[in-house]
Amino acid sequence: MHRLIIILAVLLLAGLPLAALAQEPAEGEITGQVINGTEGGGSVAGVEITLITYADDMVSETNTTRTGGEGKFHFKDVVREHTYLVSARYMGVDYYYPVDFESGATTAYVEVGVCDVTNSAHAIRIGLAHTVITVEEESLKVTEVYWLVNDGDMTYVGTDGVLVFTLPEGAYEIGAPQELFADYELLGDNTITYLVPFPPGERQLVYSYRLEKPDAAELTIPLKVDYPADSLEIMVAGEDIEVAVAELAPAEPVVTDTGERFIHFHGENLPHGKMINLRLSNLSGGNGFPLFILWVIIAVAVAGLAVYLIRRKQRAIGDE
Repeated sequence: MHRLIIILAVLLLAGLPLAALAQEPAEGEITGQVINGTEGGGSVAGVEITLITYADDMVSETNTTRTGGEGKFHFKDVVREHTYLVSARYMGVDYYYPVDFESGATTAYVEVGVCDVTNSAHAIRIGLAHTVITVEEESLKVTEVYWLVNDGDMTYVGTDGVLVFTLPEGAYEIGAPQELFADYELLGDNTITYLVPFPPGERQLVYSYRLEKPDAAELTIPLKVDYPADSLEIMVAGEDIEVAVAELAPAEPVVTDTGERFIHFHGENLPHGKMINLRLSNLSGGNGFPLFILWVIIAVAVAGLAVYLIRRKQRAIGDE
């Protein structure tokens, strides 16, 4: 008993908190390097790097440093139990990469890819697009689903916005998924832009709008191809309506599990700026198309985009 008291006294005199001795947080370090993926691109020295710390799913701390001459950076005394995100700001664009500590490791390494920026859209194309139109009692609901590709080695930043899409005249009630809505902006001249810079790779976008249903029984909707398109699908649903698209080929109707039928048209290798004139006839009716059916068909479209991407990668591997 006397020996235990003496040990405790020595620890207290040494200024060592007993709680700290019992349970010190596991500290580590994060190292990394910024790599410029643009051939002949700019220097990665002096790039601002921010380490964002998350504790209990909340941002608890941020620390900033700058890269050395070879783009390397280092953060020490980090708690391994927390979650981290590294942000690199390069040529005005922010790039984010998660950091993971392997089990038992005290050091985590992260390679941060950046690119030079460009205003030229020459490397941007539409890999696959679906335009889904439903005829309702008083309006037409149009939903655009895109799988876009940046084939270059530079981040596309555009000029007035980044990715810009043309809407038919009279489009209203513009909508987008909640997690993307703040990144869209409606411009003049019936255009909408997605504001987030587009690095090399793929990006999926979805937005929607409405068009007034005309008093006449016929309506022509001009749809502009804003970027070269590998594949374009148009699907139209409505009771007893007729659809004609001279610029595209008729395809097999799309039928949902609930029996709803979509008239279907398909086109390939469409150039930038091409106009697709969608002519609808016998619009006097309208079926009050259920919203959940629309989301079913959009889900089918998104699945089609994924299949397209997989096949494209398989073809690329085969070519190699």
